[in-house]
Amino acid sequence: MGFELLYMQIFCFGFLTLSAFFIGKLTRILHIGEVVGQVIGGLVVGPLLLFFIEYELPVYKEALQSLHFITFLFLSIVVFGIGEELSVKKIKKVGRNVLLICFIQAFLTFLFVSSTFLFLGFKPIFALIIGSIGIATAPASTFVIMNRLEITGKIRSIIGGIVILDDIIEVIVFSIMAQIALVLVGNTRVSLTAVLFPVVKEFGFAILLGVGIFLILRLVLQRRWLKPKKQTGMGPILGSEFLSRLISEMPGTSMQMFIIIWGSVCVGISLALHWHLPFLITAVTAGILISNLYSRMVFESLRIENATPLFTILFFALIGASAPIESFHPENYLFIGAYIVSRAMGKIGGTWFGCKLTHQEKRLTQVLPKLMLQQAGVAAIEAFFIASVLGAEGEIILGIVLPGLVFFEIVGVLTSERALLKWRSWVTGGGELIGEEEIIREKLKKERIDIYSLIHPECLRVPMNVKSKGEAIWELICILHSNGFIENPGEILEIILQRERQGGTTLGEGIAILHGRIPGLSQPAVALGVLPKDHQIDFGGTEETTVDIIYLVLTPASKHELHLQILAAIARFLSDRDIRKRLRTAKDELEALEIIKEQSNTH
Repeated sequence: MGFELLYMQIFCFGFLTLSAFFIGKLTRILHIGEVVGQVIGGLVVGPLLLFFIEYELPVYKEALQSLHFITFLFLSIVVFGIGEELSVKKIKKVGRNVLLICFIQAFLTFLFVSSTFLFLGFKPIFALIIGSIGIATAPASTFVIMNRLEITGKIRSIIGGIVILDDIIEVIVFSIMAQIALVLVGNTRVSLTAVLFPVVKEFGFAILLGVGIFLILRLVLQRRWLKPKKQTGMGPILGSEFLSRLISEMPGTSMQMFIIIWGSVCVGISLALHWHLPFLITAVTAGILISNLYSRMVFESLRIENATPLFTILFFALIGASAPIESFHPENYLFIGAYIVSRAMGKIGGTWFGCKLTHQEKRLTQVLPKLMLQQAGVAAIEAFFIASVLGAEGEIILGIVLPGLVFFEIVGVLTSERALLKWRSWVTGGGELIGEEEIIREKLKKERIDIYSLIHPECLRVPMNVKSKGEAIWELICILHSNGFIENPGEILEIILQRERQGGTTLGEGIAILHGRIPGLSQPAVALGVLPKDHQIDFGGTEETTVDIIYLVLTPASKHELHLQILAAIARFLSDRDIRKRLRTAKDELEALEIIKEQSNTH
């Protein structure tokens, strides 16, 4: 290796990292996904810069290409990590309905994309490869949005199950198609038997190699010397002794496991590539065996906080840097557009059909398909792998998939955030509803709810002696629970607190209306608490959010119209200043109930 190539490799490594990092931060601020920025960072450092300097500085291209092994290694580790999700216990928790939804949308996506490229004149095996790549779904940005919106529960577990199964299906189908393509390269006349036999044989050897990685990992990880030794009398190490200790001592247990896994997978994957085996099958086999026959705790070491982000940034940057500049030529726009349209049809249409077939609730059926568009990671590296092993025809596939995944990351982030905001509104009872808004508004104008019929004397606390917002919420929940109107007060509390984190339950004038739509609730449940005279509690940190009249409104999750009607009725009732004044001076529950009854009779 020449000295010029050596320092140029170091330069490329640093330049790629910085470019991907800063552009990724910019796109994150713009709400189009950090992954998109990391890929664009690679495009800037790779094909765009090479367009101007390739002839003046050819060693730059050689140095950049020499880093591509990182993408293969990182993908192998990702696929190995997927094995954690394929433990028997986790698969049982996923449920049949999620499995069916996943298989339907994966099959339809594969069918739509493959058929489209067959129609456009691609060779069958290349059309099938593009179809298999289209199956993959990338959930990272979706889960980031969920974390930001504090969305948990059913939809999170469903998406996680579908995406993981998606990627497993995709890895298997892609590996089969890629191996068939490798067998067919240079052979114009090959029988079915001549194709299937080497593919089956190579898959068998890849699985055996995965078993070998598992055995090595289990043997090494079970050794006692991996366990941390107890240290006594060791304080912080300062001064000149610190550097020598830092260099000489072994890292902690989790980092040791991280190093052993990376080293073992490196060796196994390199052998698979050397023998032209489907290396992803090798990685996922080892992961599945570790998950089911050893311990899923092994996978925790792959989440080392300071190590994996660097590999992630380099991974996506190198994907962008690997894109051939010719792929952005206008003559490829037809193929890129065809990939985008056919994959979107498969993902959205397939998920929607799967939800309908498994009789999912209406809201989930409307939201879930919009969360399946994002694509990066696995799809990108597989396209790069095909470009590496199949030459010019493989580069055409990379030129189609790479712009497509950038599109899906940007559009997918936007559609996911919009859909998840509506899901949160539906679950918590706040914000807009999904569909039928105009119909509901019209009904609210025509129909009114009698508040008195909803309030039971035992569900009033006048006065209610509480000192904080949390205490007030729990007191009202306990009132409804103790009188048999609700079950599982802890779950109710979680839903109410989730709604509270969105804000908007205080109406001013010392009034707060806590509310939520509760799955499994058979009828509305309303509680009212009025604090003692001249006593208010803080509901948000400002004078405008101090309250002394607090309603709690719970309605069945399926009756969204009724939920809005009750909220509107209470808001109208409390809009009267005289009513508010009389409630605040009521001596007990009976007097407060009489005020509510009197007001209801006047309307």
